[in-house]
Amino acid sequence: MTSRIANIARKSVVIVADNNDTDGYCSGCVLRKTHRTVTIITSKNFVLGIEDQLKVIFFDRIELQAIVVAVDDTFCLLVTDFHRDCEAIRLMENEDSLVPGPTFMFAPISQTANQRLTTFATVESLSSYTLDEIDLEEADSSNYFLVSCPYMETTCDGIDRLVAAPVFNLQGNTAGIVLQEKSRFENFALVGVFPFSD
Repeated sequence: MTSRIANIARKSVVIVADNNDTDGYCSGCVLRKTHRTVTIITSKNFVLGIEDQLKVIFFDRIELQAIVVAVDDTFCLLVTDFHRDCEAIRLMENEDSLVPGPTFMFAPISQTANQRLTTFATVESLSSYTLDEIDLEEADSSNYFLVSCPYMETTCDGIDRLVAAPVFNLQGNTAGIVLQEKSRFENFALVGVFPFSD
């Protein structure tokens, strides 16, 4: 992976932050960009209770106020005004190689900065693993993989900062987003593969 690829991928990564709390921030990514708005996906647990005080910080440190437009079990969709230079995530093609293999992601270290993490996709399917948080009888385990990740930061309220962070292959395409950081596997993040099944 070149720094050029990482710099392009970085344009799709955002930090979602609480206007009223300097410790209140978490990961997110650009799902869609139109000529008027930008749609962001982020952690539902982070957003709940602070819906009216959210901002999105883009890779170039431009801050825009965010509006919650949808909430589901794990994630929340936000909309901001248009940002010219951000990019929507590019999904990995089926023929792209991923598992096992090197990956990278960006983790928030403050309300205005991310750090690039070198990670490694280690498990192609969870069918032979038991994770208490995933019911493998109902979920297609081929839609998940584990990524080695030394980053285990949480907010003061114990909310994982890495949920909704995109995981990139070495071509800069998004293989999935972090579903949960804490699992029974120390230093691994559980990642959901795009497209998510219904």
